[in-house]
Amino acid sequence: MANFAYYRFCISCLILIISSVNLKAQWMIKNSEQIHSMEIIVNGIKPIIPCIELRSQDFLTFSFDDIAKDYHRYVYIVEHCDFQWKKSNRIFESDYLRGSVRRVPIEDYAESLNTTVDYTHYSFSFPNRQLNVVYSGNYRVRVYDDDTKAEVCSFCFCVVESKIPVNVSATTNTEIDWNKEHQQLKISLNAQPLNVYDVKRELKMVVVQNGRWDRAVWNPTPDYCTPQDVKWEQCKDLIFEGGNEFRKFEMTNVKTAMMGVESIKWFKPFYHATLFPGVHSKNYIYNEDQNGKYYIRSSVYDNDATETDYLWVHFFLNHKPEAQGNIYIYGGLTNWGILPEAQMKYNPEQNIYEGSLLLKEGYYNYQYLYVPSGIANGTISTVEGNYYQTENEYTVLVYYTQKGSRYDRLVGYRNLKFEPSKQ
Repeated sequence: MANFAYYRFCISCLILIISSVNLKAQWMIKNSEQIHSMEIIVNGIKPIIPCIELRSQDFLTFSFDDIAKDYHRYVYIVEHCDFQWKKSNRIFESDYLRGSVRRVPIEDYAESLNTTVDYTHYSFSFPNRQLNVVYSGNYRVRVYDDDTKAEVCSFCFCVVESKIPVNVSATTNTEIDWNKEHQQLKISLNAQPLNVYDVKRELKMVVVQNGRWDRAVWNPTPDYCTPQDVKWEQCKDLIFEGGNEFRKFEMTNVKTAMMGVESIKWFKPFYHATLFPGVHSKNYIYNEDQNGKYYIRSSVYDNDATETDYLWVHFFLNHKPEAQGNIYIYGGLTNWGILPEAQMKYNPEQNIYEGSLLLKEGYYNYQYLYVPSGIANGTISTVEGNYYQTENEYTVLVYYTQKGSRYDRLVGYRNLKFEPSKQ
């Protein structure tokens, strides 16, 4: 916490005010074992953090598979959240929603065709003729089984009204080291269009690396601020571990082992894909990736949504046993969450970590995450290492809560793909 002299010098600056917040935002959460392959597409593109412009032609497409054989009637609701991803409790649905219904049925669904794993593919677009939003900010879509009333999954997205420019740059010459293990962001905001009177209370900022909300930076303290300009030029809170490029594999045909896959075999009732064993990364090696995302696709069939099959994918990692924590498979394939089913088990007979996930055919990125016992988040550096050369994607979200306002507006959004080798 800054000392009293600093408060006097920069009384209108942003400060960290959410130390008591335990929320770990996660873009997609499944609450049912039957739900798989959750995706959010924005204007036909799959982003790290889905965001659309308010009052624009932008649209989102949400989709998921239910591997139960029986059809379920699913409905969804849309709720506004504050910048900490808690449901906004000072505004009503009638304030931020426009439409004829509030509980919208998902009517676009189709059964899988000629697959060994039967599933039903559900999808819906937003905004639509039934429902739209008129406020910017954070939103959560909750999907319910209309019969049991149980929530089966949820999606998060952002709606921005671009009021201020967000200038972002990155460097590998950080306040910690020089071209070694870290990357540091420099950010500046021109807040003049907002007529901000109290920067500390009215502006908030969140910075995310590669969609990892468990390691997001909330309200870093700026180095310089006035009611017009706010700058983070030597902010240690904006120093990130460089990490490493994502591992990857591809399985777009159940008959052929492709990139990263040692073999694909049929053991009734599933196909099983065995990946080549991974090893601890001791050096940086450039490996073009998608920063943790995955893409459902088939090299055989035309309809990726309903004709791609599911396989049990078996992961192996040559790594010493970790007595004080656990290793997890991590990335978009786990919805950027630390999932129990993604925890790897150490096999002492083979001296190797093992783990398995049921995944749909496609192209996948992943990493191995080490989570110390009793800690809510983890680090990839234990297995993957930290290298300044790593290409990372940074997202900056700027929120504005005007005096007297009852909700957090998202007024600035910037996505930076940092490629140190091209600097």
